[in-house]
Amino acid sequence: MNRLRRDCGAALIIGGVLLILLNAVFTPLMPTDDGEAAVRTSWPYLVRLSLAVAAAITYVLGTVGLRLAQGDRAGRYDQLAFWVAFVGNCLLVGLEWSNVFVLRPVAQVAPEALEALDDAPLLMAGFASGAGLFTLGWILMAVSVLRTRVTARWAPITVLAGFALAAALGASPLGPTGMIIGSVVIGVGFVGLGRGVMVAAAA
Repeated sequence: MNRLRRDCGAALIIGGVLLILLNAVFTPLMPTDDGEAAVRTSWPYLVRLSLAVAAAITYVLGTVGLRLAQGDRAGRYDQLAFWVAFVGNCLLVGLEWSNVFVLRPVAQVAPEALEALDDAPLLMAGFASGAGLFTLGWILMAVSVLRTRVTARWAPITVLAGFALAAALGASPLGPTGMIIGSVVIGVGFVGLGRGVMVAAAA
């Protein structure tokens, strides 16, 4: 069991590093003025979203590692937080996978169809609900980690601060740059959480 916890902690560290890289390095490289189809067919988009798929998978494993590290200290709230985060992370894997293997090919062969998808309410609702549950799950999970004290306090606090910054700065004149800043902070928090899981597994 300790080996599984260590592996899950290492996965979350990798996920945090990937989140920092894909936001700080590849997001600024994507074209912004040539339309959605141009963005989705660009090489920075392919690299960024491929990294995002890999990162999303590590978040699933990281959530499992955090729950295992909590052990008997987890109460009902912590169980709920885990399941919301776990389902949200799984949905994120599906969202990122579809971005790479569905929407990118659509942009390549039928860009006009891609534009028409913006008017599909069910598609938009699916993406929004998946991203929303991912965010809610990690907020609940960060509070749960604070409650059960399985990692250093700065790690879950950094995750919470990152989500708050992404929302506040994203709505500010900084726009996408603000979202990048918030995401990088979340990535740092994920690295801290992963390290905490590994330390707890070694104790």
